[in-house]
Parts: sequence; structure tokens; C-alpha cells
Amino acid sequence: MDLAKPARLMVALAGCALAVLLSTGDAIGQPSTPSTPVSTPPPGSGGTGDEVVQTQWGPLGPADRDFMNRVKQAGLWEKPAGEKGQAKRADQPKIQEACKHLIEGHTLLDNVVNRAGVLLGHVLPTEASDEQKGWLAEMDAATGDEFDAVFANRLRAAHGKVYAYASQIRAGTKNELVRILSTQAMITVFDHMKVLEDTGKVDFASLESPQPLAPPTGTTNDAAPADQGDDQAADASTNPTDGVIPTVPDGTRFTRTAEQGVFGENNGVFFGAIAVLALALVGMRLISRQKHKTRRKSRSY
Repeated sequence: MDLAKPARLMVALAGCALAVLLSTGDAIGQPSTPSTPVSTPPPGSGGTGDEVVQTQWGPLGPADRDFMNRVKQAGLWEKPAGEKGQAKRADQPKIQEACKHLIEGHTLLDNVVNRAGVLLGHVLPTEASDEQKGWLAEMDAATGDEFDAVFANRLRAAHGKVYAYASQIRAGTKNELVRILSTQAMITVFDHMKVLEDTGKVDFASLESPQPLAPPTGTTNDAAPADQGDDQAADASTNPTDGVIPTVPDGTRFTRTAEQGVFGENNGVFFGAIAVLALALVGMRLISRQKHKTRRKSRSY
């Protein structure tokens, strides 16, 4: 009996099974391919003012454009702030760590917002705002512990405002690319707030206090006078964190958390592929041993 053919057959079958499993895993773990091709509109076609422009990723409105501008301008002053901290406070490990996170985080955000701007036809700013330039000037003039205080508090206050704004945009934008950008912004900004707080230089008393959410529509608040209802509704409409529960887009790399495992939601597919491979190897080993025994018997005759 020729045992080489069964061995080759088993290897071929195992290979086919692995290919099917892994391709299935890719299909599960990746977002579906857009039905329309990706096109790059001309610069400036993303709209201005209150105009809402229809794009292949959903409508692009004034808040979306404003958010992209703010993300871009954040990098235009926070990366230089990180570079100043690296140069001025080389002997302060916590300041150095915060600077490293600022530079790396805004390098990533720059890549995302630059790509979004190109795909949406929106021209991004190339300079920091006058206020942001003023903060950098404060850091230039400060030294030692004074620099640490200016650095930590200016950046922490700015990040707190951006985080609230990013969550508001993430909760309501109709544009897919802006959702991806706002998700990454929330992840990056939260990380920056943490490392800035870890410096021990943040004066929390100087931060703006959060405001309570207004009661849901259709309920009454016995503690509030009846004539304050309109004022509360107005406050609710301007509260950047009203009803926001930060989420991330399904099927993107941001959903692959430690709880889901290294391979995201595809751990079952991965381990199934490993099991098929292991069975194939065991089968090949058994066939090899049987082949060896058959040869030994033929020699004994």
C-alpha cells in the first residue's frame, strides 16, 4: 500500500481547511468594503460656513469641519509644547514621559486628520491659533518648576475641553470619517490627560467644574421651580457631555480590547485553525509510523 498519497491528501485537506478558516476570520474581523470606490475630491469642496456637503462617507457639516480644524490646531501647538518640555526638563522623568505621549499621540492624530481632510475635500489650518501661540510663548519664558506648572496646567485644561467636544462630535456626527477621527481623538486625549496628571503639577482646583445633566425630556424636577424649565433645556442643549456614552465603531481596530483577546472577536476562528493543523500533524505522524512498521515487516519476509 502506498502511504505517501494519503499523507499528501491529508496535508492538502488541512491546507484547504486552514485557508477557509482564516479567510472567514478576515471577513468577520474586517469592516465591509465600501460599495463605492474611494475618490479624492478637490481641495475646498468640503463646504464652508453652515453648508452641509454630501460625501460618500455621509454628510459633512459645520461642526464636523470645526472639529477637524481643532484637532489639526491641537497638534500644531501641543507637539511643539512636548518638544519644549523635552529640551527644558531633561532631568524630569514624568515631564519627559508626558512629552513623549504628546508628540507620539499628535503625530498619529495628524496622520488621521490629514487623510480625512484630503478625502473630504476640507482644507485644514496650517498654524496654531493666537491663543495657542500665547501658551507656547509662556512656556518659552518659563524655567524650572514654573515651566512644569505652565506646561501641565495649560495642556491639561485644553485637553479637558477637547475631550468633551470630541465626545459630543462622536455622539452625533453623521460622517463615518469624522466618527473614526473623533474616536481616535478621545483615545489619544484621554491618554494625554492621564500622563499630564501623573506629573503631579496639575492644579485641579483651576479646572472648570462639570455641570449636572438636565432631567430627561418629559420628566419633572420637583426641586427646581417651574419657571426654570426653559433655562434647564437651554443648558442641556449646550452641555457638551449631555447624554454622551463614548463608543467606538464596530469592526475597527479600536474595538479589539484586551478582554476580546489578541485576535479580537476571531479567537474561535484562530483556535479552530490551530486545531485543524494539530490534527493534520498527528495524522501525518501516525501514517509515518504505520509506513515504517510496514517496511520492517516486509524486510522480515
